[in-house]
Amino acid sequence: MKWILILLMSTASGLPASEMPERIGDAWSDARNPVVVSFRGQRLDLWSLKPVTPPVLPDEPHEGRQSLEIDRLILTYLKARSLPAPSAADARTLARRLYFDLSGLPPTVGQMAEFLAKADSDGLAAAASVLTGELLASPHFGVHFARLWLDVVRYSDSNGFDWDEFRPLAYRYRDYVIRAFNADKPYDQFITEQLAGDELANDTLSGPQASEFQIATGFLRLGPWDNSAAAFNEQDRARDELLTDLTQTTGSGFLGLTMSCCRCHDHKYDPLIQADHYRLRAFFAPVTFTDNFQMRDAAQDIPVTHILQQGNYKTAGERVSPGFLSALDPNAAEIPTPPNAQSSGRRLALARWITAPKNPLASRVMVNRLWQSLMQHPLVATPNDFGLAGELPHDPALLDWLAGEFMRQNWSVKQLIRTILGSATYRQAGGSLPATFATRQPRRLSAEQLRDAMLAVSGLLNEKKEGPPVWPDLPPDLLQSNPAFLDDNKEKTKGWYPSPEPEQGARSIFLVQKRNTRVPLLETFDLPDNSTSCARRSVSTVAPQALTLLNSPFAKQTAEALAARVQDLAGQDQDSRIHHVFQLTLQRPPRPAEKADCQEYLDRHSLPELCRVMLNLNEFIYID
Repeated sequence: MKWILILLMSTASGLPASEMPERIGDAWSDARNPVVVSFRGQRLDLWSLKPVTPPVLPDEPHEGRQSLEIDRLILTYLKARSLPAPSAADARTLARRLYFDLSGLPPTVGQMAEFLAKADSDGLAAAASVLTGELLASPHFGVHFARLWLDVVRYSDSNGFDWDEFRPLAYRYRDYVIRAFNADKPYDQFITEQLAGDELANDTLSGPQASEFQIATGFLRLGPWDNSAAAFNEQDRARDELLTDLTQTTGSGFLGLTMSCCRCHDHKYDPLIQADHYRLRAFFAPVTFTDNFQMRDAAQDIPVTHILQQGNYKTAGERVSPGFLSALDPNAAEIPTPPNAQSSGRRLALARWITAPKNPLASRVMVNRLWQSLMQHPLVATPNDFGLAGELPHDPALLDWLAGEFMRQNWSVKQLIRTILGSATYRQAGGSLPATFATRQPRRLSAEQLRDAMLAVSGLLNEKKEGPPVWPDLPPDLLQSNPAFLDDNKEKTKGWYPSPEPEQGARSIFLVQKRNTRVPLLETFDLPDNSTSCARRSVSTVAPQALTLLNSPFAKQTAEALAARVQDLAGQDQDSRIHHVFQLTLQRPPRPAEKADCQEYLDRHSLPELCRVMLNLNEFIYID
């Protein structure tokens, strides 16, 4: 095909500039663009590929509201649909929301009392602003927000496939992500380090910074890997699966595009041709494994990338060079020499393109994820698919304002979060309007938030902040049903080895995350599959959840620990016991009717049983 030949010629070396073929423009300006040719000029109205455009803001803020840009845009959206402005949340509701949204943990009794006092003296908005700053500075912020990113990049401590071998050094990438969020590493730098940290590490860097760059490339090793492929002469198949996974995860995670759909043929819906999958894949063609869970480039003898007929690695077709989305730039990518001259520079070139201010995708994708985390409903309901088969943005003006603001704030995640949390939209009361991206509804805690909250209120939560994963106890029947556990090797990479009990009180992000065996409590509450990128967790309501919170060993353990904590605070006084159990679990005193019900319950049952009831209340499991 003519456009394939043009792409090949543009990568030829040794030709003087006067003899190089003329560069082809983007699909909106050049009829020669291969996307225009393949789809006959159609599919070019895809919103996500258009430049980020600052919206025209409404002139007048809503009466009684701050004139923040977010609120002005949201109120315009609501007014156009004849929806009233929502009322504001009360102080206790806002405090719980801020603590869970920014730290993943409930406030302590003392923290809630301090916030309520400050809200009374300085006003709710001022108190919320101060608390937001404190929580953003807390080490718990990175622990909580890292989980959002680990979902996107399909983090796991194991290989997957039949034996699901343990990866003893994968945790170093998890800790890198936590440090990055706590340090407010600019998002463009965050992307670059993960894709090409080793290419940034030149001879002048040493110590922690060089190590950090190397650890970041653990992203490239996170996907499933068939460790036994070579034993069956299937190493080529395993290598193909590795490159496919990297291409698809990079596409969905960083760009919000489904590159899997153009692996075998031109995309069914989007302006992506089959060559785009392989042009993107070619950036990863040189990567090789090292023994310490890092990746590096084999700068010499880089394998040639071919378009695979029907995606079959045994049927190589046309040769392609590294390149970006053909709709935006169909020419072969320019690959400058990276700071680490021992590497090819391909992945660094890719990272620079993804984070370039003119690229409309990276900023939109990330602000959509952050809005989803803080407001429950994303602006684009399909966070990994900004294509024509995905959902349109609910409010394109707000999405583009946030994306532009994100880049203007030097890609600061914390600053964008502070901007969102400072809006009246975030501080609205829950349940006052129909559920939309702009309104709040009661939200169940995530699997990790629920487990961590149970540990926190019971006093069992420990202070682990980094390091190798913690292995919780598993039910005997689960251990006995897994062939890998029963046939472990001498390296002890297939079995399950519970950590000492005090270590098991770590936050859930530090629990070992095997692909084929997941912690039952977390799985019951919708922990996602970690073989592929998770754009948005499902939220189910099923009977095993109630049974787990009532009858599991973990539920019993935390209820008994909570009861012991209450007894230490209240002694034998029944009224005091009821008061303390409400304060610890719900951060409020009991109402008169609740107090009477609890007194009657304690006349017939034990304090640990009352504590188990409290840990099963909707008010404990949901936040407004």
